[in-house]
Amino acid sequence: MTSNVDALFARGGFAPDRVFTPQGDYGRYQCATPCIPSTWDSRPLITRLLAAYDPATGAVTDPSALPRCPNCGGEVEINVRIGPEFVDTPYLPAGRRLQQWLGTAHVDTRLLILEFGAGFNTPGVVRWPGEHLTRHFPHARLVRVNSTHPETPADLSGRTLPVPVEAGDLLDALTLPHLTPDPTETP
Repeated sequence: MTSNVDALFARGGFAPDRVFTPQGDYGRYQCATPCIPSTWDSRPLITRLLAAYDPATGAVTDPSALPRCPNCGGEVEINVRIGPEFVDTPYLPAGRRLQQWLGTAHVDTRLLILEFGAGFNTPGVVRWPGEHLTRHFPHARLVRVNSTHPETPADLSGRTLPVPVEAGDLLDALTLPHLTPDPTETP
């Protein structure tokens, strides 16, 4: 589960159908109204738009290249959760699979929740659900990596690890080569 809308998990090798992205995806468009609960891949729209783009003037030379809803002909927008118009249909199956997996997990399941940068812009998407899962599974642990809001609830004391650094800095530190002393050498 991620609040990221940049598809980096899929581009990084994760199976797209196993990543729950309840906030949407920059790579998809939807009707701005929306007249139907559908979304469309942005690549064909962008390709058509770029073909009609004049870099010298910054203008689109063919107005028919501007993306329109294929159903009603209205304006389209990027498919990310901005307001009540958001179309979440493409993301519901992954959310159901996650809920089903969690629903079938035994209460004694050892679960490690790694949370990177989830703050209070949309805490109901990742932050609070992670806390809820930690409460629900007695053997669950929550690692919260967040430079501005690493705090964890008092009732989860001893089961959380707040890490007050930027996620990128932590990941860099974990992936940098570290010198390992040779145990056969004396200092």
